Amino acid sequence: MSAYQFEENNNGVVSDSSVDNQKVNTSTTNSSGGDSVNKDWKPEEVPQLTVDVHKKDQTIYVVSTIAGVKAEDLDISIDDQTLTIRGMRKKPYTPEDSDVLLEECFWGEFYRELTINENLNVAEIRADLKDGVLVIQIPVIKVVAQKKIKVNMG
Repeated sequence: MSAYQFEENNNGVVSDSSVDNQKVNTSTTNSSGGDSVNKDWKPEEVPQLTVDVHKKDQTIYVVSTIAGVKAEDLDISIDDQTLTIRGMRKKPYTPEDSDVLLEECFWGEFYRELTINENLNVAEIRADLKDGVLVIQIPVIKVVAQKKIKVNMG
């Protein structure tokens, strides 16, 4: 398993970084899949899902190409600050008793988990799947970091 560290750069786009104070920390995994979505799978047992992560204004966008995947074959959830995307890309057709000449397409389960170090508005998260592209929009709640504190005598 490998981990990548990201931080927001000056133009609001998430980029690769080795800085200790990251905005987004992603974990990726690699292995082979099965033929149905298994809710009990372990991340290290399934292939990674590639994503792009961007921030514009007060919204984080997670974008992934998942051609051939239907909405009902996706399981997207958020727990605190961790976004989990699980899914299944089903093999549409293989002729019986055929000889494989070339097989480059990935079929089976995939997984991706992103920890987003922001205050997220989980009630307003939306996911759209169109033309093989998944776009997840995660609104960020702006928190006022400064407050005047009254000192009481006594």
